Amino acid sequence: MKQTVVTLLMVALIAGLMSMVVIGSNKKEQSVSIDRMAELREGDPIYYYGTTCPYCKVVAEWLDENKIAEKVNFTKKEVWSNQVNASELNRVAASCGLDTSTIGVPFLYAEGECLIGAPDIIGYFENKLEEMGSPVDPATNPLNQATEDLEQEEEENNETTN
Repeated sequence: MKQTVVTLLMVALIAGLMSMVVIGSNKKEQSVSIDRMAELREGDPIYYYGTTCPYCKVVAEWLDENKIAEKVNFTKKEVWSNQVNASELNRVAASCGLDTSTIGVPFLYAEGECLIGAPDIIGYFENKLEEMGSPVDPATNPLNQATEDLEQEEEENNETTN
């Protein structure tokens, strides 16, 4: 009987110590995550993309065509084949109150805000350049060109039906 009590006390002591280690490591991980989010919020914008994402390709071409990387500091992070970057994207999206099960790329985290989609991301960089006194030619924005093409097509269709 005495041996059973001692064994139970040892098991309880070991379980208690293990619980303290787990709880301590979770607090440390949360602290690191909070510190990392503060760094991200105060740092350069971060552009998250996927290698085969068609919308990311539109943004990438616009960034290249307008030499944005030479004018604005920002970081690019691929998320489809890099799990660390994907996890960071999820934490960033959650910090903006977004449902992480529905977010996608292209995604930009800048100045504590989350921007999703080519129009918002291109718009952000256009505004940045304008603030710097170096506006971008609107004709280089693929979204403006697509709108102009649709308007022209609609105009041509109206002319043929009248």
